[in-house]
Amino acid sequence: MEHQEAALEGLKILDFSHVYQGPVGTQILADYGADVIKVERPGVGDWSRSWGPFVKGVSLPFANLNRNKRSAAINLKSPEGKVFAHRLVEGADVLVHNFRKGVMEKNGLGYEEVKRINPSIVYAWSSGWGDSGPYADSGRAGHDMMARAEAGWFVDMGEGKAPIPGGVSIDYCAGLNLMNAIMMALLRREKTGAGQFVSTDLLSVAFHAHSWEGAIELNAEKIDVPAAVGGTEAAILKAFLTADGAIELSPVFSDNALRDISVAMELGDLSLDSRFETEALQIENSGELNGLLAERFLAKTTAVWLEELESAGVLCARVNSFAEARKDPQIKANRMVLEMEHKRAGKLKLLGVPVRLHDTPMKLRYAPPDLGEHSREIAEELGYDEAEISKLFESGALQCDND
Repeated sequence: MEHQEAALEGLKILDFSHVYQGPVGTQILADYGADVIKVERPGVGDWSRSWGPFVKGVSLPFANLNRNKRSAAINLKSPEGKVFAHRLVEGADVLVHNFRKGVMEKNGLGYEEVKRINPSIVYAWSSGWGDSGPYADSGRAGHDMMARAEAGWFVDMGEGKAPIPGGVSIDYCAGLNLMNAIMMALLRREKTGAGQFVSTDLLSVAFHAHSWEGAIELNAEKIDVPAAVGGTEAAILKAFLTADGAIELSPVFSDNALRDISVAMELGDLSLDSRFETEALQIENSGELNGLLAERFLAKTTAVWLEELESAGVLCARVNSFAEARKDPQIKANRMVLEMEHKRAGKLKLLGVPVRLHDTPMKLRYAPPDLGEHSREIAEELGYDEAEISKLFESGALQCDND
């Protein structure tokens, strides 16, 4: 059978990132054929290796974000380790990290030094707060929840109650944004031959995620005509309990969404009710409106409501837990759960890839690596002979869990 080249075959990425924010992006690049070398600290490795939960000593979160990557455990504090890292830089296309500002510079791997070694490299950094500014310059630690809190993603739960976090993980979103920046820089390099420094951060990504309502908030004092649509959507709750679960409602894409919903639910046309006959009144009297809907929804199962509402053109969905979502037929059709064999953990189920290249599909090549599993192999590729490799291991510059 003729070898089918992967979309990113030949692309070499040095991945110093750890936990979530960086690895989620490099995971997708690895799935599509990039040679991702995960550079880790000897004895410790990526923090997520020790967080678990575990199967036969294998951290499941780590496994899910690091398949198709090779691991090299390098002591960057040793002179030999620094030289080894610089030799890796010489042949790399991309370097990725998500350490705090100044950490890579202390290890001799800041952008200016790396650029001197390899002017064509794309140097990608994802941080907590940004390239500069009060939080970045002070060395303030960053975290997903901190970014959500500062960027306006905690949900007000009412008077006397503490707000709770809303939205999807910003680590996930930042990793995808960093991946896009890398690919744009590589595309630019195809034209110019020059690499560049690219970056993103949790705070900026979280703030940008307000892409719909953000422009409204930023220009609130200038609005002279209210929104033409959305009153009913604002008035009606996002989800309701049913006889056996919960259902989500999307009262959109209709000239009278309340009519569509209430008629389908055999409540009559509530848009003719004097309490709800305009969108402004629906918002003003939303408590009464949602009370009527909530009571009615309890009368039937989610499956029955889905059938009755969808047949009337009402957009709605089953509210699933992850355990339920994994069994969804469309999730299965999209191949969002994959199986991969691990030498210790056996067959692992891992999340699939949310983007599909139909002519050059993703491939499962390497199981999630043990710490330093490929250190020796990578040293050989760099041209070190056996005696030199032995010295690197003896000195602690390299580590391999298999040795």
